[in-house]
Amino acid sequence: MARPKITAEQREDWRNLPLANWNTRTVHAMVIDLNAEKFGIEKYVPLRGWAFEQGVIKRALNDYGAAALRETIERAFAEYKPGAQYPQLTAGFLIAYMLPRIMPQVLAEGQRKEKASAAVVSAMSAEEMASWL
Repeated sequence: MARPKITAEQREDWRNLPLANWNTRTVHAMVIDLNAEKFGIEKYVPLRGWAFEQGVIKRALNDYGAAALRETIERAFAEYKPGAQYPQLTAGFLIAYMLPRIMPQVLAEGQRKEKASAAVVSAMSAEEMASWL
């Protein structure tokens, strides 16, 4: 059974699109929206052009996955302070220069959460503990 086709408009709805369906268009939409919301940027100008940014986004999605990339973008926007010379945060700059510092933190936290949830699943129940004692 074929999955329903996702339209370009749906791809740009990054807040509602499941992470499994994210692509470069979704990430670009997120970065453009966050620039408009946080910094009041009405006209987004990509770093080194659209093709460069699409390439680095695609590579980051393939290497880290949509969930980790989304978390990295959110953290980058939370800490970025725009200035007169750099009034916006581009996807290219974010991935090329901020991702190498932020992504290891995101991945480490994800591993800690997985280990914690695995420990809870494998822990003895009260009944098992009572029978063991």
